[in-house]
Amino acid sequence: MRDAVRYVLQVAYRGAVADERHRILSPIALRREVREWFYSHYDYARHHINPVCRAAVSMLRSYRRNHHGELRIPEVRRLAMRVDGELFRVMDGRIRMTLQPNRYVWLPVNASNKHYQEYSRGRASELLITNSKVCLTFVVGEGKKPLGDKLIAQDLNFKSVDSTSAGIGSGPALESVMTESLKKMVQVQDDFSRRRRALQKHVENPQKRAKKLEETRGRQRNRIKDALHKLSTRTARENPGASFVFEDLKGIRRTSREAKKSKRLRTYLNRWPYRLYQSMVEYKSPNRTVYVSPRGTSSECPVCGGKLEHPAWAVSRCGTCGADYDRDRLASLAILCRGLRLCGLTPFAVSADASWEQMRDEYSYPRSTPEAAGAGGTDAASAPNLDVYTKIHV
Repeated sequence: MRDAVRYVLQVAYRGAVADERHRILSPIALRREVREWFYSHYDYARHHINPVCRAAVSMLRSYRRNHHGELRIPEVRRLAMRVDGELFRVMDGRIRMTLQPNRYVWLPVNASNKHYQEYSRGRASELLITNSKVCLTFVVGEGKKPLGDKLIAQDLNFKSVDSTSAGIGSGPALESVMTESLKKMVQVQDDFSRRRRALQKHVENPQKRAKKLEETRGRQRNRIKDALHKLSTRTARENPGASFVFEDLKGIRRTSREAKKSKRLRTYLNRWPYRLYQSMVEYKSPNRTVYVSPRGTSSECPVCGGKLEHPAWAVSRCGTCGADYDRDRLASLAILCRGLRLCGLTPFAVSADASWEQMRDEYSYPRSTPEAAGAGGTDAASAPNLDVYTKIHV
Protein backbone atom coordinates (compact mmCIF):
# COMPACT_ATOMS: atom_id res chain seq x y z
CA MET A 1 0.00 0.00 0.00
CA ARG A 2 2.91 2.35 0.63
CA ASP A 3 4.20 1.72 -2.89
CA ALA A 4 0.70 2.22 -4.27
CA VAL A 5 0.38 5.59 -2.51
CA ARG A 6 3.75 6.66 -3.92
CA TYR A 7 2.69 5.88 -7.48
CA VAL A 8 -0.73 7.52 -7.10
CA LEU A 9 0.97 10.63 -5.65
CA GLN A 10 3.01 10.96 -8.85
CA VAL A 11 -0.14 10.73 -10.98
CA ALA A 12 -1.89 13.36 -8.85
CA TYR A 13 1.15 15.64 -8.98
CA ARG A 14 1.40 15.43 -12.78
CA GLY A 15 -2.29 16.21 -13.08
CA ALA A 16 -1.94 19.29 -10.85
CA VAL A 17 1.09 20.56 -12.79
CA ALA A 18 -0.70 20.12 -16.11
CA ASP A 19 -3.75 22.06 -14.90
CA GLU A 20 -3.53 25.80 -15.63
CA ARG A 21 -4.81 26.63 -12.14
CA HIS A 22 -2.75 23.84 -10.50
CA ARG A 23 -5.84 22.18 -9.08
CA ILE A 24 -5.32 18.81 -7.44
CA LEU A 25 -7.59 16.03 -8.67
CA SER A 26 -10.34 14.84 -6.36
CA PRO A 27 -10.06 11.26 -5.02
CA ILE A 28 -12.85 10.17 -7.37
CA ALA A 29 -11.20 11.69 -10.47
CA LEU A 30 -7.84 10.27 -9.39
CA ARG A 31 -9.36 6.82 -9.02
CA ARG A 32 -10.51 6.93 -12.64
CA GLU A 33 -6.93 7.69 -13.68
CA VAL A 34 -5.21 4.87 -11.78
CA ARG A 35 -7.76 2.10 -11.40
CA GLU A 36 -6.55 0.02 -14.37
CA TRP A 37 -2.98 0.21 -13.05
CA PHE A 38 -4.10 -0.71 -9.53
CA TYR A 39 -6.24 -3.66 -10.63
CA SER A 40 -3.43 -5.08 -12.76
CA HIS A 41 -0.74 -4.76 -10.04
CA TYR A 42 -2.61 -5.68 -6.86
CA ASP A 43 -4.65 -8.78 -6.21
CA TYR A 44 -6.82 -7.05 -3.59
CA ALA A 45 -10.53 -6.42 -3.54
CA ARG A 46 -11.22 -3.40 -5.73
CA HIS A 47 -12.48 -1.22 -2.86
CA HIS A 48 -8.90 -0.98 -1.56
CA ILE A 49 -8.16 1.63 -4.23
CA ASN A 50 -10.40 4.19 -2.46
CA PRO A 51 -8.28 4.81 0.67
CA VAL A 52 -5.12 4.85 -1.49
CA CYS A 53 -6.49 7.73 -3.60
CA ARG A 54 -7.80 9.59 -0.56
CA ALA A 55 -4.44 9.31 1.19
CA ALA A 56 -2.54 10.58 -1.88
CA VAL A 57 -4.83 13.58 -2.37
CA SER A 58 -4.76 14.42 1.34
CA MET A 59 -0.94 14.33 1.47
CA LEU A 60 -0.55 16.49 -1.63
CA ARG A 61 -3.02 19.09 -0.38
CA SER A 62 -1.45 19.13 3.07
CA TYR A 63 2.04 19.63 1.63
CA ARG A 64 0.92 22.56 -0.51
CA ARG A 65 -0.94 24.15 2.41
CA ASN A 66 2.03 23.83 4.77
CA HIS A 67 4.59 25.10 2.22
CA HIS A 68 2.83 28.32 1.14
CA GLY A 69 1.44 27.01 -2.13
CA GLU A 70 4.55 25.12 -3.27
CA LEU A 71 3.61 21.93 -5.10
CA ARG A 72 5.93 18.93 -4.73
CA ILE A 73 5.59 15.18 -4.19
CA PRO A 74 5.86 14.52 -0.45
CA GLU A 75 7.94 11.61 0.71
CA VAL A 76 6.00 8.54 1.90
CA ARG A 77 7.87 6.86 4.74
CA ARG A 78 5.24 5.37 6.96
CA LEU A 79 4.32 1.72 6.51
CA ALA A 80 0.54 1.95 6.84
CA MET A 81 -2.68 0.81 5.24
CA ARG A 82 -6.16 2.29 5.49
CA VAL A 83 -9.24 0.12 5.00
CA ASP A 84 -12.76 1.40 4.21
CA GLY A 85 -15.74 0.42 6.34
CA GLU A 86 -17.10 -1.66 3.42
CA LEU A 87 -14.10 -3.99 3.67
CA PHE A 88 -14.18 -5.02 7.31
CA ARG A 89 -16.62 -6.00 10.01
CA VAL A 90 -16.37 -6.36 13.79
CA MET A 91 -17.65 -9.81 14.75
CA ASP A 92 -17.42 -11.59 18.13
CA GLY A 93 -14.51 -9.51 19.38
CA ARG A 94 -12.55 -9.84 16.13
CA ILE A 95 -12.14 -7.79 12.96
CA ARG A 96 -12.82 -9.58 9.69
CA MET A 97 -11.02 -7.77 6.88
CA THR A 98 -11.64 -8.65 3.23
CA LEU A 99 -8.55 -9.18 1.08
CA GLN A 100 -10.36 -10.72 -1.87
CA PRO A 101 -13.93 -11.90 -2.39
CA ASN A 102 -14.50 -14.73 0.15
CA ARG A 103 -10.92 -14.43 1.47
CA TYR A 104 -10.50 -12.75 4.84
CA VAL A 105 -7.97 -11.88 7.53
CA TRP A 106 -9.05 -12.03 11.18
CA LEU A 107 -7.56 -9.56 13.68
CA PRO A 108 -8.19 -9.61 17.47
CA VAL A 109 -9.70 -6.55 19.14
CA ASN A 110 -8.33 -5.20 22.41
CA ALA A 111 -11.51 -4.23 24.26
CA SER A 112 -9.70 -2.98 27.37
CA ASN A 113 -9.97 0.67 26.29
CA LYS A 114 -12.32 2.39 28.73
CA HIS A 115 -14.36 3.94 25.91
CA TYR A 116 -14.60 0.83 23.73
CA GLN A 117 -18.03 -0.31 24.92
CA GLU A 118 -19.45 3.18 24.35
CA TYR A 119 -17.81 3.75 20.97
CA SER A 120 -18.51 0.26 19.63
CA ARG A 121 -22.23 1.05 19.60
CA GLY A 122 -21.51 3.42 16.70
CA ARG A 123 -20.78 2.58 13.08
CA ALA A 124 -17.31 1.23 12.28
CA SER A 125 -15.82 3.81 9.92
CA GLU A 126 -12.19 3.07 9.04
CA LEU A 127 -9.33 0.77 9.91
CA LEU A 128 -5.71 1.98 10.09
CA ILE A 129 -3.07 -0.79 10.05
CA THR A 130 0.57 0.00 10.79
CA ASN A 131 3.53 -2.28 11.43
CA SER A 132 2.90 -2.11 15.19
CA LYS A 133 -0.83 -1.63 15.79
CA VAL A 134 -4.34 -1.54 14.37
CA CYS A 135 -6.55 1.52 14.99
CA LEU A 136 -10.30 1.07 14.74
CA THR A 137 -12.46 4.18 14.15
CA PHE A 138 -16.13 4.53 15.04
CA VAL A 139 -18.71 7.18 14.13
CA VAL A 140 -20.65 7.94 17.33
CA GLY A 141 -23.86 9.89 17.78
CA GLU A 142 -24.95 9.28 14.19
CA GLY A 143 -28.70 9.35 13.56
CA LYS A 144 -29.59 9.99 17.22
CA LYS A 145 -30.90 13.52 16.88
CA PRO A 146 -34.59 13.76 17.84
CA LEU A 147 -37.34 15.56 15.99
CA GLY A 148 -37.92 19.03 17.43
CA ASP A 149 -41.17 20.40 18.81
CA LYS A 150 -41.60 22.56 15.72
CA LEU A 151 -40.50 22.59 12.08
CA ILE A 152 -38.86 25.52 10.32
CA ALA A 153 -38.87 25.22 6.54
CA GLN A 154 -36.36 27.41 4.72
CA ASP A 155 -36.41 28.26 1.03
CA LEU A 156 -32.86 29.23 -0.01
CA ASN A 157 -32.53 31.82 -2.76
CA PHE A 158 -29.70 33.87 -4.19
CA LYS A 159 -30.68 37.00 -2.26
CA SER A 160 -32.74 35.75 0.68
CA VAL A 161 -33.63 32.91 3.03
CA ASP A 162 -37.40 32.66 3.48
CA SER A 163 -38.68 30.68 6.46
CA THR A 164 -42.03 29.32 7.63
CA SER A 165 -42.35 27.72 11.07
CA ALA A 166 -45.08 25.50 12.45
CA GLY A 167 -45.56 24.00 15.90
CA ILE A 168 -46.18 20.24 15.95
CA GLY A 169 -46.74 19.63 19.66
CA SER A 170 -50.54 19.33 19.67
CA GLY A 171 -51.00 19.24 15.91
CA PRO A 172 -49.47 21.32 13.10
CA ALA A 173 -50.21 25.06 13.20
CA LEU A 174 -48.45 27.91 11.41
CA GLU A 175 -46.57 30.19 13.77
CA SER A 176 -44.47 32.70 11.84
CA VAL A 177 -42.92 33.61 8.50
CA MET A 178 -39.82 35.71 7.94
CA THR A 179 -37.28 36.70 5.29
CA GLU A 180 -33.52 37.03 5.90
CA SER A 181 -31.73 39.16 3.32
CA LEU A 182 -28.49 37.91 1.76
CA LYS A 183 -27.83 41.03 -0.30
CA LYS A 184 -24.55 41.75 1.51
CA MET A 185 -23.18 38.36 0.51
CA VAL A 186 -24.33 38.88 -3.07
CA GLN A 187 -22.58 42.26 -3.06
CA VAL A 188 -19.35 40.62 -1.86
CA GLN A 189 -19.55 38.08 -4.67
CA ASP A 190 -20.23 40.77 -7.27
CA ASP A 191 -17.32 42.90 -6.00
CA PHE A 192 -14.85 40.04 -6.22
CA SER A 193 -16.16 39.08 -9.66
CA ARG A 194 -15.38 42.61 -10.88
CA ARG A 195 -11.91 42.39 -9.35
CA ARG A 196 -11.17 39.14 -11.15
CA ARG A 197 -12.37 40.54 -14.47
CA ALA A 198 -10.06 43.54 -14.00
CA LEU A 199 -7.12 41.24 -13.17
CA GLN A 200 -7.74 39.09 -16.22
CA LYS A 201 -7.84 42.19 -18.39
CA HIS A 202 -4.89 44.18 -17.05
CA VAL A 203 -2.35 41.67 -15.62
CA GLU A 204 -0.37 40.27 -18.55
CA ASN A 205 2.03 37.96 -16.69
CA PRO A 206 0.19 34.57 -16.55
CA GLN A 207 1.88 33.36 -13.35
CA LYS A 208 1.19 36.61 -11.53
CA ARG A 209 -2.37 36.70 -12.87
CA ALA A 210 -3.07 33.13 -11.70
CA LYS A 211 -1.68 33.90 -8.24
CA LYS A 212 -3.76 37.08 -7.89
CA LEU A 213 -6.91 35.31 -9.08
CA GLU A 214 -6.41 32.52 -6.55
CA GLU A 215 -5.94 35.09 -3.79
CA THR A 216 -9.20 36.83 -4.63
CA ARG A 217 -11.05 33.50 -4.70
CA GLY A 218 -9.66 32.65 -1.28
CA ARG A 219 -10.71 36.01 0.17
CA GLN A 220 -14.18 35.63 -1.31
CA ARG A 221 -14.55 32.13 0.16
CA ASN A 222 -13.48 33.36 3.58
CA ARG A 223 -15.91 36.30 3.53
CA ILE A 224 -18.85 34.15 2.44
CA LYS A 225 -18.02 31.35 4.88
CA ASP A 226 -17.76 33.81 7.77
CA ALA A 227 -21.14 35.36 6.91
CA LEU A 228 -22.79 31.93 6.63
CA HIS A 229 -21.30 30.84 9.95
CA LYS A 230 -22.78 33.88 11.68
CA LEU A 231 -26.17 33.41 10.02
CA SER A 232 -26.38 29.67 10.75
CA THR A 233 -25.20 30.11 14.35
CA ARG A 234 -27.84 32.76 14.98
CA THR A 235 -30.51 30.62 13.33
CA ALA A 236 -29.66 27.53 15.40
CA ARG A 237 -29.38 29.45 18.69
CA GLU A 238 -32.65 31.31 18.24
CA ASN A 239 -34.49 28.02 17.52
CA PRO A 240 -32.98 25.39 19.86
CA GLY A 241 -36.12 23.24 19.88
CA ALA A 242 -36.76 23.27 16.12
CA SER A 243 -36.04 20.84 13.31
CA PHE A 244 -35.15 22.46 9.99
CA VAL A 245 -36.56 21.42 6.63
CA PHE A 246 -34.59 22.07 3.43
CA GLU A 247 -34.89 21.21 -0.23
CA ASP A 248 -32.59 18.45 -1.42
CA LEU A 249 -30.92 20.41 -4.24
CA LYS A 250 -28.25 17.83 -5.00
CA GLY A 251 -27.35 17.84 -8.70
CA ILE A 252 -28.90 21.22 -9.52
CA ARG A 253 -25.64 22.53 -11.00
CA ARG A 254 -25.11 19.42 -13.11
CA THR A 255 -28.71 19.62 -14.35
CA SER A 256 -28.22 23.23 -15.45
CA ARG A 257 -25.10 22.26 -17.42
CA GLU A 258 -26.80 19.31 -19.10
CA ALA A 259 -29.81 21.46 -20.00
CA LYS A 260 -27.41 24.09 -21.45
CA LYS A 261 -28.84 26.96 -19.47
CA SER A 262 -27.53 30.47 -19.88
CA LYS A 263 -24.00 31.27 -18.78
CA ARG A 264 -25.29 33.85 -16.32
CA LEU A 265 -27.60 31.33 -14.65
CA ARG A 266 -24.77 28.80 -14.35
CA THR A 267 -22.53 31.49 -12.85
CA TYR A 268 -25.03 32.27 -10.11
CA LEU A 269 -25.65 28.56 -9.46
CA ASN A 270 -21.91 27.82 -9.20
CA ARG A 271 -21.33 30.48 -6.56
CA TRP A 272 -24.58 29.81 -4.68
CA PRO A 273 -23.48 28.41 -1.25
CA TYR A 274 -26.74 26.64 -0.44
CA ARG A 275 -25.18 23.33 0.63
CA LEU A 276 -22.62 24.99 2.88
CA TYR A 277 -25.38 26.80 4.76
CA GLN A 278 -27.48 23.63 5.03
CA SER A 279 -24.57 21.61 6.45
CA MET A 280 -23.77 24.35 8.99
CA VAL A 281 -27.34 24.46 10.27
CA GLU A 282 -27.49 20.66 10.31
CA TYR A 283 -24.50 20.14 12.60
CA LYS A 284 -25.19 23.18 14.79
CA SER A 285 -28.82 22.29 15.45
CA PRO A 286 -29.43 19.76 18.26
CA ASN A 287 -32.40 18.31 16.38
CA ARG A 288 -32.88 16.31 13.23
CA THR A 289 -32.70 18.03 9.83
CA VAL A 290 -35.16 16.94 7.13
CA TYR A 291 -34.65 17.14 3.35
CA VAL A 292 -37.55 17.07 0.89
CA SER A 293 -37.81 16.94 -2.88
CA PRO A 294 -37.64 20.39 -4.51
CA ARG A 295 -39.74 19.38 -7.50
CA GLY A 296 -42.80 21.58 -7.92
CA THR A 297 -42.43 23.76 -4.82
CA SER A 298 -43.02 26.83 -7.01
CA SER A 299 -45.48 25.31 -9.47
CA GLU A 300 -48.07 23.76 -7.13
CA CYS A 301 -50.05 25.85 -4.66
CA PRO A 302 -49.62 24.48 -1.10
CA VAL A 303 -52.90 26.12 -0.06
CA CYS A 304 -55.31 24.52 -2.53
CA GLY A 305 -53.13 22.33 -4.77
CA GLY A 306 -53.80 24.43 -7.87
CA LYS A 307 -51.29 25.28 -10.59
CA LEU A 308 -49.23 28.41 -10.03
CA GLU A 309 -48.34 30.98 -12.65
CA HIS A 310 -45.63 33.63 -12.43
CA PRO A 311 -46.61 36.91 -14.12
CA ALA A 312 -43.53 38.50 -12.52
CA TRP A 313 -40.42 36.81 -11.19
CA ALA A 314 -41.30 37.39 -7.50
CA VAL A 315 -45.01 36.55 -7.82
CA SER A 316 -46.87 33.25 -7.61
CA ARG A 317 -50.45 33.56 -8.87
CA CYS A 318 -52.90 30.76 -8.16
CA GLY A 319 -55.90 30.62 -10.48
CA THR A 320 -57.86 28.52 -7.98
CA CYS A 321 -57.20 30.72 -4.93
CA GLY A 322 -57.42 33.88 -7.02
CA ALA A 323 -54.57 35.46 -5.07
CA ASP A 324 -51.04 36.70 -5.69
CA TYR A 325 -48.42 35.36 -3.29
CA ASP A 326 -44.82 36.19 -2.56
CA ARG A 327 -43.09 33.44 -4.51
CA ASP A 328 -40.28 32.65 -2.07
CA ARG A 329 -42.43 32.71 1.05
CA LEU A 330 -45.04 30.49 -0.57
CA ALA A 331 -42.28 28.06 -1.56
CA SER A 332 -41.20 27.83 2.10
CA LEU A 333 -44.80 26.93 2.99
CA ALA A 334 -44.76 24.16 0.36
CA ILE A 335 -41.47 22.85 1.80
CA LEU A 336 -43.03 22.86 5.28
CA CYS A 337 -46.04 20.81 4.12
CA ARG A 338 -43.73 18.24 2.54
CA GLY A 339 -41.63 18.12 5.69
CA LEU A 340 -44.71 17.43 7.82
CA ARG A 341 -45.73 14.56 5.55
CA LEU A 342 -42.18 13.17 5.51
CA CYS A 343 -42.06 13.15 9.32
CA GLY A 344 -45.27 11.10 9.41
CA LEU A 345 -47.31 13.81 11.08
CA THR A 346 -51.03 14.44 10.60
CA PRO A 347 -51.74 15.69 7.06
CA PHE A 348 -51.86 19.48 7.19
CA ALA A 349 -54.60 21.08 5.10
CA VAL A 350 -53.48 24.70 4.88
CA SER A 351 -56.75 26.20 3.63
CA ALA A 352 -58.79 24.49 6.39
CA ASP A 353 -56.51 25.49 9.26
CA ALA A 354 -57.34 28.45 11.45
CA SER A 355 -53.70 29.56 11.58
CA TRP A 356 -53.72 30.11 7.81
CA GLU A 357 -56.38 32.82 8.11
CA GLN A 358 -54.14 34.69 10.54
CA MET A 359 -51.01 34.26 8.42
CA ARG A 360 -52.44 34.76 4.93
CA ASP A 361 -51.37 38.40 4.62
CA GLU A 362 -47.75 37.45 5.39
CA TYR A 363 -47.64 35.43 2.15
CA SER A 364 -49.48 37.94 -0.04
CA TYR A 365 -47.56 39.81 -2.68
CA PRO A 366 -47.70 43.56 -1.84
CA ARG A 367 -48.69 44.61 -5.37
CA SER A 368 -52.17 43.62 -6.42
CA THR A 369 -51.52 43.98 -10.16
CA PRO A 370 -47.97 42.85 -10.94
CA GLU A 371 -48.59 42.78 -14.66
CA ALA A 372 -49.31 46.53 -14.71
CA ALA A 373 -46.74 48.94 -16.07
CA GLY A 374 -44.05 49.57 -13.51
CA ALA A 375 -45.28 46.92 -11.10
CA GLY A 376 -42.44 44.75 -9.84
CA GLY A 377 -39.95 46.99 -11.61
CA THR A 378 -37.65 47.47 -8.65
CA ASP A 379 -37.39 43.78 -7.79
CA ALA A 380 -37.01 42.66 -11.39
CA ALA A 381 -34.32 45.23 -12.04
CA SER A 382 -32.25 43.93 -9.13
CA ALA A 383 -32.68 40.29 -10.15
CA PRO A 384 -29.56 38.76 -11.74
CA ASN A 385 -31.61 36.92 -14.34
CA LEU A 386 -35.35 36.56 -14.84
CA ASP A 387 -34.90 32.83 -15.46
CA VAL A 388 -32.86 32.24 -12.31
CA TYR A 389 -35.71 32.43 -9.84
CA THR A 390 -37.99 30.46 -12.12
CA LYS A 391 -35.66 27.52 -12.54
CA ILE A 392 -34.58 27.11 -8.92
CA HIS A 393 -37.92 25.80 -7.69
CA VAL A 394 -39.19 23.88 -10.73
